[in-house]
Amino acid sequence: MKLFKTLIAFVLITGMAYLGFYPIPLDPIARKAPPFPGLKGVYQPNNQLAKTNLISLPSLGPESIVRHPDGHFFTGLANGDIVQFNAKGEEQNIIANTGGRPLGMKITPSGELIIADQIKGLIKLDSANKISILVDQYKGESLKFIDDLDISKEGIVYFSNATQRNPDVVENEAWEQRASGAIFAFDLNTEQLRLIKDDLFFANGVALNATQDYFVFSETFGFSLKKYWLKGPKAGTIEIFNDRLPGFPDNVTFNKGIFWVAIPTQRVINIEPLFEYPFIRSMILRLPEAVRNAVLPPRYAMLLGFNEEGKVIYNLQDPGGKYDYITSVLQIENQLYLGSLKEPTFGIYSLD
Repeated sequence: MKLFKTLIAFVLITGMAYLGFYPIPLDPIARKAPPFPGLKGVYQPNNQLAKTNLISLPSLGPESIVRHPDGHFFTGLANGDIVQFNAKGEEQNIIANTGGRPLGMKITPSGELIIADQIKGLIKLDSANKISILVDQYKGESLKFIDDLDISKEGIVYFSNATQRNPDVVENEAWEQRASGAIFAFDLNTEQLRLIKDDLFFANGVALNATQDYFVFSETFGFSLKKYWLKGPKAGTIEIFNDRLPGFPDNVTFNKGIFWVAIPTQRVINIEPLFEYPFIRSMILRLPEAVRNAVLPPRYAMLLGFNEEGKVIYNLQDPGGKYDYITSVLQIENQLYLGSLKEPTFGIYSLD
């Protein structure tokens, strides 16, 4: 019996020592999460997105969707394929493969497709479907997770680099609470690259307003949307656009006075208090990944539309998650084209 008790004590002491002091590649810090507004008021649950029409694709992961001036649509899939289709999702044709993981994409004023590729960098697909790399590093350091973009009328690409950590485990940005994301500007005419803002919590969606005097960008693990002024007396400054969000904001697009924001998952409220206790989070980081993933929220579809004052105008949800992990919204007249990082389909939702 004495030997048994000794073994139990040894196991407990060893386990506590492991959880408390075993070396890990992350160094969590304390940070307070923005307030959680709850699913009430302007975020009241509804079943609107359950009416989304789903269109099958050759593979999974249409993270972003864009329309060319000639009427064709494009999306990029997890296997690197760039797929072209019409407004109904028909006549699908694989026109290229980036060799990486295409995410956000936009059309240049001259009609070329610019793609934020997580693996390859900021790349261009020309009219002959030839791919070329525009940006993949800054000051000699590789950019590890180029994520989303928008393009001005002058040909300036404003794009996000979500994180400089291991891109295969993006959740580490949240567990550590050390911001490593950034927003850059790349001039398609001069090929000059400049840093707009660094130290962002998983910089993600980027969208210019109609007059292009500012853009709104999301910090996914900062639970916030911010506005960066490009022109006027506030040029070069950042202000809060909305930091009372019920979920993690992803891509941002703009159409007819509305900033559309995809919310792929709900916030993990039970874990957020631990943001203020780095030692406890470091213990959790020593647990198997399967244990950490157990706290991830269930399927839940949500997208939000904000006016230019940051007020909620559209609140579209589906608690059943028929179309899960929505990462982008593209409005074309009264249709919303929905992308997802994980689904083998894209969605078409009618605002009618």
